[in-house]
Amino acid sequence: MNTIPRAVLFFGLAGLIPFFAAPVLTLLFPDFRWQWNEALLSWSAIILSFLGGARWGAAVQAGPAPARLIGLAMLPSIGGWFILLMPANTRAAQFIAFAVALLLMLAWDWRGRGLPGWYRALRLPLTAGAAVALGWQALLQG
Repeated sequence: MNTIPRAVLFFGLAGLIPFFAAPVLTLLFPDFRWQWNEALLSWSAIILSFLGGARWGAAVQAGPAPARLIGLAMLPSIGGWFILLMPANTRAAQFIAFAVALLLMLAWDWRGRGLPGWYRALRLPLTAGAAVALGWQALLQG
């Protein structure tokens, strides 16, 4: 099955709303930029962890998964946590780091086994949208 299930597509696209809300709200309400930054950073870490969890789930679904694969699936969560620990004066770098992490996950998923055939078609526009929004917010940091 290569057609993206409707519910998956709907909720996947809805997941882009928080990514784009931050730069739009930063433009509309610049005095609250720190809040939009924190919201976007948190959402980025959540999504990165979600993607790692999807890989973890795919690995264990097929039976006993190699420890190496389970460990790799944990890296997005750990990486997101480290990005969140960066100092507040490096906000632009944090947004770029999350964009790069999401692109690395896309590269892994693009080559990955055990994922539905439609998963690549879903991940490409979602990752591109998230990376654009993160880059936009990085540019708004001045």
